[in-house]
Amino acid sequence: MGKAERKKAVAEHKKAKEELEQVSKRDRTETDAYLAANHRVIETEKNVAWWRR
Repeated sequence: MGKAERKKAVAEHKKAKEELEQVSKRDRTETDAYLAANHRVIETEKNVAWWRR
């Protein structure tokens, strides 16, 4: 994985975490939107080093 790909992966993961935070603030229960946002975080973190999460 090249430097540009790593930067893109980190940016996607950050965006997914921000989306999850927004959904978490809005919904106090596990709605479909929450589960989808959480799944996106899980999928994007696979491409990010553990120490960058």
